[in-house]
Amino acid sequence: MKTYIENGTVIAWLDGRHQVIPRGVVVIENSTIVEVGTAATQPPGPGDQRLDATGRIVAPGFVNTHLHTTDTLFTKGYLEESTNITSLAKETNYGTLYKTLPAVRHACDPEAQVIAAECAFAELARTGSTTVVEMGYDYEVGGDGDIAITQAVAETAMRIGLRCWSAPRFRSYHYGHAPGGKVWYEAYPENGRKRFRDCVDFCIGWDGKFDGRLHTMLAPGQIDTCDPELLRDTRRVADAHRLPIHTHAGQSPSEYARIRSEYGMSTVEYMLDTGMLGPDCFIGHGQIMTADGNMDSLDANEVAALRDSQTTVVHLPWVKARRGGVINSIEKYRRLGIRQSLGTDTFPFDMFNDMRMAATVCRIAEHSASVASSLDVYTMATVGGADGLGRPDLGRLAAGCKADIIFVRIDTFKAAPSYDPFMFLVLSATGDDVERVMVDGKTIVENGRVLQVDMPAAVARLNEVAARVRGNVVL
Repeated sequence: MKTYIENGTVIAWLDGRHQVIPRGVVVIENSTIVEVGTAATQPPGPGDQRLDATGRIVAPGFVNTHLHTTDTLFTKGYLEESTNITSLAKETNYGTLYKTLPAVRHACDPEAQVIAAECAFAELARTGSTTVVEMGYDYEVGGDGDIAITQAVAETAMRIGLRCWSAPRFRSYHYGHAPGGKVWYEAYPENGRKRFRDCVDFCIGWDGKFDGRLHTMLAPGQIDTCDPELLRDTRRVADAHRLPIHTHAGQSPSEYARIRSEYGMSTVEYMLDTGMLGPDCFIGHGQIMTADGNMDSLDANEVAALRDSQTTVVHLPWVKARRGGVINSIEKYRRLGIRQSLGTDTFPFDMFNDMRMAATVCRIAEHSASVASSLDVYTMATVGGADGLGRPDLGRLAAGCKADIIFVRIDTFKAAPSYDPFMFLVLSATGDDVERVMVDGKTIVENGRVLQVDMPAAVARLNEVAARVRGNVVL
């Protein structure tokens, strides 16, 4: 049986870029797109399914390459308008990163994490993210490093129907806030090697499960919490088992100063020296990659290292902007030839929000309306992530690609008239405009409803455990 999606405004992948086909047709067989164009070569047969997409944009699902599902929903009320506790690094909100986040994570028990993940994954599906990189769990979140929590979270994503790269984090040191705006670092037993071994075993054993919808990724925590040997071990395992790598780097001036002080290198130099960089490597955040946070301050060797290694920088514009900071800038990264993708990081799990913030903040940083075009930003949210994952069959609507597809309504007051679908998707639309979501050709969201989740029951469970977690937070 084939599925014919007809009469929609189709965002097709043609000649190496996204292009619009008015009243286009997408034909799916099993989990794969077999045709995209103005008309199908063969009409639907008696047993085929036909979906009328009139008044809808038919687009590839988002490839959301950095997010945290297990603790994010419990940080609401703490991170949105948090007060800084030092005059240093105020734009990156030192207080939230080194004081508030560890406190909330310590308060999260295993049951609460899985319940939160269900609501987070449901929201991701509902708002059009079909491929997600989940980095929710690390040692400090309640459970003392039990990899069974990672397994339960991955199974939750699979039940909802998403395509997921699970990336359980490991690191050598924990950190926290010390008086006077300082950061302390404390080594784990064995410098975190037990957690590392557990994560490696999970990544090797679970990669490719659930008909290939579940993949895994090595995730050495924040770059400043990992000693050189742990990073080199990560690269050895990644190469041996063909696993991608994702690390947090460029989060704060404190991180940059720590690496410079401890190892006599910049962040990029440290990643190059330890073998982290490569076409399979994602850098989450990438905001403070230089002492002043300006990408123009990178030296030529650092630019060449990022560009020539084809490392992908994952931008998280909203979480930075709400703390008063900007990525300086997406346009500079583009001009330097460095690969980029987008993620939501924390709440809301809505890629439309981060696309709009990416375009807007970049234009503010560059004092120009001619940068961060809607097409470029949309490409970061789809193809940028897919290419970093080594998956040219994702983030695109073309024959041979996976049938991961979203329908976005444009028959509304907000959307009409729709002159340029890319401008609407990036600058006006929200996740609430998503009507249908398909992964591997199967519908997982219909009429805006996540089919495998009872929303009232799931929200009730979340509210109940959130009260428990909040009562355990010690700031």
